[in-house]
Amino acid sequence: MGKKDKGGGGGGGNQRNQSCYLQVLGLGCDTLDTLPSVLLFFDNERYLFNIGEGFQKFSLENRIKAARIDGIFLTRTTTEAAGGLPGTLLTLADKIHGDHDKRSGADAGPGSNKKPAAGGTADGRSFLSVFGPKGMKDFTNCLRTYINIRDIRLGVKEIGEGDAPVAASGASLREKESAAGAGARYHTLVKNEAVEISSVVLEVEDSDLQPGKRPRLEEEACLSRRNNSVDKQVAVSVYMIDLCDIPGKFLPHKAMELGVPKGPAFGKLCRGESVMNTFGKYVAPGEVMEPSIPGPTAIILDLPTVDHLRCLESKGVVEKYAKEQRDKEGKRLVMVHLSPLEVLRSEEFTSFLGRWPAGTGHVMVHHNGSEKQSIFSSAVRLQTELHELFPEFFPRHQNAGRDSASAGADLGGLGEQAIDGTNLLKYHLRPMSRYGPDESETMEGKQQGLEKEKDDAVTTTADGAEEKKQNLVANVIRRHEVEKPSCVSEASAGDLEVTFCGSGAAVPSKYRNLSGIYCQLSESGGILLDSGEGVCGQLTRRYGKARFDEVLANLKVVWVSHIHADHHSGLPSLLRMRSKVAKDPLVIVGPRQLRRVLSTYSKIEYIPIEFIDCSQTTEGKALPALLSDRLEQLGIASLRSVEVNHSCYNAFGVVLEGKSGWKLSFSGDTRPHEAFIKAAAGSTIFIHEATFENGLLEEALAKKHSLTKEAIESGAKAGAYRTILTHFSQRYPKVPVVDESFSTTTCVAFDLMTFNLKTIEHLPKVVPEVAARYEIEPMNP
Repeated sequence: MGKKDKGGGGGGGNQRNQSCYLQVLGLGCDTLDTLPSVLLFFDNERYLFNIGEGFQKFSLENRIKAARIDGIFLTRTTTEAAGGLPGTLLTLADKIHGDHDKRSGADAGPGSNKKPAAGGTADGRSFLSVFGPKGMKDFTNCLRTYINIRDIRLGVKEIGEGDAPVAASGASLREKESAAGAGARYHTLVKNEAVEISSVVLEVEDSDLQPGKRPRLEEEACLSRRNNSVDKQVAVSVYMIDLCDIPGKFLPHKAMELGVPKGPAFGKLCRGESVMNTFGKYVAPGEVMEPSIPGPTAIILDLPTVDHLRCLESKGVVEKYAKEQRDKEGKRLVMVHLSPLEVLRSEEFTSFLGRWPAGTGHVMVHHNGSEKQSIFSSAVRLQTELHELFPEFFPRHQNAGRDSASAGADLGGLGEQAIDGTNLLKYHLRPMSRYGPDESETMEGKQQGLEKEKDDAVTTTADGAEEKKQNLVANVIRRHEVEKPSCVSEASAGDLEVTFCGSGAAVPSKYRNLSGIYCQLSESGGILLDSGEGVCGQLTRRYGKARFDEVLANLKVVWVSHIHADHHSGLPSLLRMRSKVAKDPLVIVGPRQLRRVLSTYSKIEYIPIEFIDCSQTTEGKALPALLSDRLEQLGIASLRSVEVNHSCYNAFGVVLEGKSGWKLSFSGDTRPHEAFIKAAAGSTIFIHEATFENGLLEEALAKKHSLTKEAIESGAKAGAYRTILTHFSQRYPKVPVVDESFSTTTCVAFDLMTFNLKTIEHLPKVVPEVAARYEIEPMNP
């Protein structure tokens, strides 16, 4: 996969050591909820540093194969660094099953009753190893409720923790401690003929809420104070990547001069073994080879606070690696900085950089001076096209609100030492002839073309789109008139606004995120129905950073339908970010299994919540006082959960009724269910999952999801004013199949689609227009 390293000369060359680079992944102006990832690439090995929310979606768009990753290294065990791990593990589990499409409509794995087959290597070693600092085991324990970690053979290691690794029987994980520097303890995590990856753990003991010593969920739920030191106490792992030295070129004439016969003895010398010459004396490899070329070193550095920087400096890391760089001729060093802007701008950080030798490379990943980049360019293009067609339903894609103050030029004395780590930037470590940054695959070119695509959006649709639309309207979509409710005819724009944060099933695609529906109720706040991975990023793209903070601060309730990961894996991140802008606990209504997940997670991050089991909100039950109070603030007269028919225990739908007369029903994941239809009778907005197209009844029955026509029929039975289909199989990421089951009251959800009670009357017109313009685009295997 790359040119052979000429410096390796004639022998001892390690094939997988010929090509190696670091690559920046997951940077964007439209999200602030995750840390970027850094990929360490070898010809036959892949290692990933951090795996934030959206990693799967980013990988799909950029053809990065997560299944080929050999190890994941977390700089922190928080959602910023690890929020994408649950979804990725579930996808990898499906790869082990050998059924790439198994979860495209059925959530096989998260909470399912079926046990996955054992995976991993033929000799029983772990399929994937995950390393992280203190809190790693607690984070993993959060996942055990809905991921079968043992059967997917996940090897988990909490760096610096003395017990044996949490892994399947026979899992092969390495951690070796060594003392070096002034008090530093280095933990060797990976060591092979290509690379040695080690870590130093930084802990700032400056908080009364250390990981493992946090109050239990029931106690923490009532906390109203903000813990401003929560970031300070986070344990952080710094990773050192040392590539092995490249053996010098073998000198056969020198060997023969020293009496070494041609043949096997030459090979042994090339492999680093001493041999006996014809005179009965041993000849060492160093006598017949040119000096080896020192392997370069890369350091992955994430310092959440200046206190963590001070802790790092006390470990003697600078002295060790700076000395090595000075003492070894040809030694190269690059540092990848994931630290936040306030740390990068500090005087301490400028001083820290000055202590490294000249020639040290610095890739400034976290601050990213390129504010025009979007992390998901395909989704931006689709949103742009839809905005051109229906601006009232598809607002423009917003960025995270960074201003010019965040540009790299404002970082002070970094000068030419630092380069911006833009998306897909490579930093070659081998071969040495290519050492350094490579921008050939960055997203700049894609972004520069975005404005042109925007201008040409409507004209680049398929030929005959108007004719196709007219055919759909005249011959396919049935006319079905429903009397307009008074809450619609008398509505003001601020009464109720609904935004789909995600409309896909099981795994994200380029165009559809995971389940999430945000309901904004005037200025009083909002309620979120489901919270799949990436929901914070989606809300940021919808509202921009300033309004996103306001939305979070005023969010009163999150309702979660069931324990499958695609419906709640974005919740920890949302709770962490909300704790920074609001003091009051957030009310979470969810299945009882979710309580265990959040209880364990509360040992890692500060999440002030009040948890209420969905079963406490079913028909005939008096709502808990706090929930009733929050609903009163929102102008919601009633919230009722309805148990539905899905492939896990404790799966629910929900029915909301507003004081102004509107009624919104959401099915969650289910087969068509009479109890839900009855509860949803007379709904203004009837949102129902439509995972499978109409020809896949067998799959829908087996996996307990609904067909498109079944969802539409359920809405008709309920007498709904508008039926909105969502939770589509990612087989058809842009547009589901539109057929005769559709009526003039049927709507299709798209990510970031927004409507209110004044505009919902016209929402069905989106279906024929979009279906005519976009061909069905099957998902790539």
